[in-house]
Formats: sequence, C-alpha cells, structure tokens
Amino acid sequence: MAQVFTRSALTLALLIGTATLIGCEKDVPKITPKLVVVEQVTTATVPLYGNYVGITQASLDVEVRARVDGFVEDKSFIEGSAVKKGTVLYRIDNRPYLAVVNRLKANVESQQSMLDKARRDVDRLKPLYEQDAASQLDFDNALSVLSQSRSSLAASKAELEEAELELSYTEIRSPISGLVSRSEVDIGALVGSSGQSLLTRVKRVDPIYVTFNMSALDYLNARRRMTSYSEQQEAEAEGKAVEGFVTITLPDNSEYRYLGDVRFTDPSVNPETGTFQVRAELPNPDKELLPGQYTNVRIKLSEVSNAIVIPHKATQVEQGGVYVMVVLPDHKVERRFIVIEHQGKMGVVVKSGLKAGELVIVEGMHRVRHGQLAEPLTAEQYLKQEDTQQKEQALKQQALEQEQK
Repeated sequence: MAQVFTRSALTLALLIGTATLIGCEKDVPKITPKLVVVEQVTTATVPLYGNYVGITQASLDVEVRARVDGFVEDKSFIEGSAVKKGTVLYRIDNRPYLAVVNRLKANVESQQSMLDKARRDVDRLKPLYEQDAASQLDFDNALSVLSQSRSSLAASKAELEEAELELSYTEIRSPISGLVSRSEVDIGALVGSSGQSLLTRVKRVDPIYVTFNMSALDYLNARRRMTSYSEQQEAEAEGKAVEGFVTITLPDNSEYRYLGDVRFTDPSVNPETGTFQVRAELPNPDKELLPGQYTNVRIKLSEVSNAIVIPHKATQVEQGGVYVMVVLPDHKVERRFIVIEHQGKMGVVVKSGLKAGELVIVEGMHRVRHGQLAEPLTAEQYLKQEDTQQKEQALKQQALEQEQK
C-alpha cells in the first residue's frame, strides 16, 4: 500500500513539473519585415550639362544719327514700338537743301546747253576743216570747248547728286526692322554736327542673342565631344569653338520653348576670371525676350556612357557623406556610402559604391535601419498593399461598430 502511494505521488510530481516547465516556456517573437519601396539600379547614357548665368542682347543695335544740320520738324514714331526698315522717324527742315538742289539743277541745265552748243560747233566745223575751209586752230578750239563742256556738265551733275543726297538725309529713316527706343531730341531741336547727333536707337530682337561666360574646363569638355579633326576645323571656321544648342529660362523660371544655337565663342580667355564669352542666337517671334534680361543658360558639354543612375530621393546626406539604403538578396538592409559623379534631370550618377541590378530604397527609408529586415516592393505593389490594409481596417471598424450597436 505504501508503494502504490509512493508511485502515485511520483507520477503526480512529474506531471506537475512537466506542466510547470510548459508554462514557463516563452513564445518566440516573430520578426515582421518593414515594407519599403525600392528601385533597381540601372545604367544609362547620361548627358552632362553646364549651367551659367546669361544676359540677352539685341542681335542688332543701331544708332540713328542726323547726317545733316537742321531743325527737327516732325517725329513720326511711337517710342518703344516696332518699326519696319525704311520707316520715316524724323523730318528735318529741308528748305535750305531744297534751294541748293534747285540751284544746281539750273546749273546742270546751263551746262547741258553749253555742251549742246559745243557739239553743234564741232559738227559744223568738221566738214569745213576737212575741205580746208576752216583752220586747224578753229577746229582744235571747238574740240577743246566740247571737252570742257562735258567735264563741266559731269561736275555739275555730281554736285547735284551730292545735294540731292543731303536733301534725302532730311528724312531720317529706320535702318533696320526692330524696336525703336526713346527719342533723344524734341521737335524744334537743332541736330547734326552743330547740335545733337544721336536721335534714337533701333534694336532687332528677332532673333535675339544670349551671352554667357564658360570656364576653361567646360570648354575642354565641350571640345572633347568633337571626336574628329574635321568637326573641330568646321566649328573654328564658323567662329564657334564650342558647338551645341542651349536652353534658357524665362523670368518666371519656365523653360523657353525655342533652342538657341551657339554662333560665336571668344578666341581668348579672360585672365582675371578664367572664363571666355559664348554667344548663342535664339528665335524671338513673340518678343517674349527683351535685351538686358538675365537668364539661366544650359548647354550640353559631354556625356557619360554606361553610368550608374539612381533617383535623387534615394540619397541621404550626413556628416560622413552621401549614402543609400540597399536591400540585399537576403532582405537585409545595408547602409552604403557612395561617391557622386554628377547630378541632373535623369538622376544621380554614382561613380562608386553601387552596381547595376541592386535595389535601393526610395520610400520608407525612415522605417528601417542598417541590418534590419525589409520587404522590397515596387511603388505599385506598395500602393496596392496599403489599399488592401486600409480596406481591412475599414471592415474591422465597421464590424466593431455593428457589435456595439
């Protein structure tokens, strides 16, 4: 009887101990990877651009000056308006010049009459001289008078042309088509060599120029784009050691819809700034650009082939440098520092630190740290999963509200 009790007590003790051990075991926590949006590192040919500050200039800026002396009688243009080539801008009192023209016209007519008489005298004396009815001296004198009459008539006509030219200068016309500036003189002012010579300016703004300064290093990169000797020779013959098209911005920072073509490069570098001037020509049919505007200029200098490109938002900056968060094949997150070669519209060109095919985190970077697990998703997958979670939460909330009712 004592043995049965002892066995029963031992069995009970074992059961209690087993139950105690089972109760003391803790549940192993399950690690849930964080959801992140990733993009695959790709390679591409990336153009490298130079960015500069430029200023617009009129393609032609002509000073309108008085060529003859006189008083301004009329100003027949609106300041700041568009004028056509040949449009009359000013009229100077032409009466003194008209009087000179009339006098010289009369002189020409007189010389013409003298020439006609001399020609008749020669025609009359020639047969008489041939028949020995007139002397050699008389015939020679008649020929001399004829020659002098011709010279006098030619001189009178030249004086008349000069006077008519000066008379035409009393009507001051626009030398080009463009925008006329403000008037520098008023009606009644004395102009010419005795008074104000500069009357106004006419500027051609279609096409318009934009000038900017390029560094010697950028010049070198742009020259390296010309792979053949013939391309370099052709560019130099056209007066542009740098070839390419430029884009500029408007005052509201929007991009101008027309491209500019480089037309001139300064053949020397400014030793004080280490830069040289470049000028591009742009169409300006709607006169959106005016001379004297500052603008941002961009020109392609070179390109990088097979470049490692990542989005701008994949990079983070700290005191140690620029880094990205990479999701490894085992779903672990690695913080990796990179060296940037260039940044542009296509993204960040990485010189070292990444290779093609790796996954970099572009969204959800704040959720993970180095060494943690992450579930890499595309942007579409991430949005779809978030939408599913929101729907599930909405259904749970709806069921809870119904139970409470």
